[in-house]
Amino acid sequence: MRPVRLTRAQQQAVTRERLLAAAEQVIDRHGFGGASIDLISAEAGYSKGAIYSNFESKEAVFLELLRLYMERDMAALERIVGLDPRELPAALTDWLATMDAGRDCPLLATELQLQARRSPAFAKRYYALQEQQTRTLASILERYFEAASAPLPMDPLDLAASMNALAHGLSLQRPPHKEAGAPNPAGRVIDAILKLLTGRKDEPAGPVKSVTG
Repeated sequence: MRPVRLTRAQQQAVTRERLLAAAEQVIDRHGFGGASIDLISAEAGYSKGAIYSNFESKEAVFLELLRLYMERDMAALERIVGLDPRELPAALTDWLATMDAGRDCPLLATELQLQARRSPAFAKRYYALQEQQTRTLASILERYFEAASAPLPMDPLDLAASMNALAHGLSLQRPPHKEAGAPNPAGRVIDAILKLLTGRKDEPAGPVKSVTG
């Protein structure tokens, strides 16, 4: 059987995916400042032209990588708050326990935040992405507290920004945990705080619907 030939669009999608995976490895080893187009292209096994045909700059590569991280997390949380209220607490606890497993989103976000402080042009795009994530998380938190029949303790945007900062800060204080299923201490702390804010108590866990995919 002949191998199926990819269309041009499919080939470009595969190239972008490999470049983003390479960028993740490079920034993990060298930081934003040490990462370069040459290192990313070499890691992916492409020429520099492959990067410039898909992204306008190094900054655009890392912003896209961060956007994908955020999009993945927000989609998982959207599915969780869409569950039956009786299933929601256990599902959220389960997700928080291993959030960011297999990747270092807090490190990437911190590197890009520092770059935003140095570059006004980059800051405009970075903070727009950050604001979008904060608003999405605020909406999710509103539904979470509604499902728990508990009042929001503060403005949802402020709560969302605080939870995000807490997740990143606690994660960066500890060694990375990239193994699939590795426990996340930051997620455990956030779960405990949400339990306090909603008056929720631990209950025997029943079957939890998958929120991945």
